[in-house]
Amino acid sequence: MVSIARSIAAVRAEIAAACQRSGRDPAGIRLIAVTKSQDQSVLPALAAAGITDFGENRVDHLALMAGAALASAPGLRFHHIGRVQGRQFPDILRWAGCLHGLCEVEHLPRLARAAAAAGYGPNRPFPVFIQVNTSGEISKAGLGPAALESFLDLARRITTLHIEGLMTMAPEAEGGVASDTIRSCFVRCRELAKTHGLPRLSMGMSGDFIAAVEEGATDLRIGTRLFVDGAG
Repeated sequence: MVSIARSIAAVRAEIAAACQRSGRDPAGIRLIAVTKSQDQSVLPALAAAGITDFGENRVDHLALMAGAALASAPGLRFHHIGRVQGRQFPDILRWAGCLHGLCEVEHLPRLARAAAAAGYGPNRPFPVFIQVNTSGEISKAGLGPAALESFLDLARRITTLHIEGLMTMAPEAEGGVASDTIRSCFVRCRELAKTHGLPRLSMGMSGDFIAAVEEGATDLRIGTRLFVDGAG
């Protein structure tokens, strides 16, 4: 039987080691447990192990998991981390405390209206990450680096939103080992964030989070590694 607590401890140890190598403080990294393939039964064990942030990529599952968790532990926070459709914004804003995949210009006014309707405003804007496509893969969503500046200019005018930082997805790691190509995606995202004065980087998943930490990630979206045995 998998010990979630042991798996989380193993992941945190790897994060701490990566921080030590790169001169970072582990306290500056937010571990988001991606529960998109899990059911509600994992939530108590995750919370007991100190997890306060959860990631979902489907709105229906987000509502299911967040509805169960927030009823018993209102201090938990859910993040929507997948592709979005404009019609989903009201539901996302109802259940999630952060959106990680904003990248379409036509979504900006719709999200702004939905955020205002949900009670967000200049004194309490809704947190979002802008997704950039640093790998060039057509299968991945995200703005091209050249389009980021104009998108940011529009997004920063919306008083109901707060741009937390950038989000990116690197190519899949082979055998759990991050290649130079993967690392270069993280470096590119970090450089773009620095250029545009954005403090947070949502990057790094189960197969590549060590490289992501070493290259400046502040928000890790980890699923599979939390639900396999962390012993050994």
